[in-house]
Amino acid sequence: MAEFTLKLRRFDPESGEAAYWDHHTIDLEPHLSVLEGILQARARFDGSIGIRCSCRAAICGSCGVRINGQPALACHTHLEQAMKGARDGVIEVEPMGNMPVLKDLIVDMDAVHWSKIRRVTPWLINKEPIPEREYIVPHEAMVDVTQSMACIQCGACVSDCLSMEVDPLFIGPAALAKAYRFVGDPRDAQHTERLNDLAQDPHGLFDCTHCFKCIEACPKGVAPMSQIMRLRR
Repeated sequence: MAEFTLKLRRFDPESGEAAYWDHHTIDLEPHLSVLEGILQARARFDGSIGIRCSCRAAICGSCGVRINGQPALACHTHLEQAMKGARDGVIEVEPMGNMPVLKDLIVDMDAVHWSKIRRVTPWLINKEPIPEREYIVPHEAMVDVTQSMACIQCGACVSDCLSMEVDPLFIGPAALAKAYRFVGDPRDAQHTERLNDLAQDPHGLFDCTHCFKCIEACPKGVAPMSQIMRLRR
């Protein structure tokens, strides 16, 4: 066992009080995750600590936060790894950026992230006539979209997007990466319409400033900016 100090950003909009930092010392094996540390702090010291989590295996994307100022999945960041970027030996954990805070480390994903995902019509629009059996697609025809399909909707790229800081109406890296997943799918019937829609929207695919922050932030290697560049081509 080893001791670690967590510095958690606390905020409850309903209280009317300003956000503040809360310190807790936890003892866990260094290879365990920051999420485990937060859950231990909640169980031992303060049951009101707000953190969203589910799978604990970097699959669901629920536990996205900022650790030492960088977006990360709390369940996928080991305590010993977090210590390398800690200041004065203290691991800082705060909510993700570009989204309103609901409580402590929980942000309103629906207000920003999911509303933008819905904006790009995130489902396949079948060509007509619809095949009676499974639509068989050659493997090579789907290779180009497999990277965008790896997205787990954690919101890390949205959190660090500099364009969204300047223009909150920007569709954003996650939604545009999702858009490419269908634009690049040979089974989709609205390829041209999707591209025209995103290109003509002043907050669409040309609002990206190529800052590379989304590529650095993504825990799954989706490289949203690369998908945006593919849309532009």
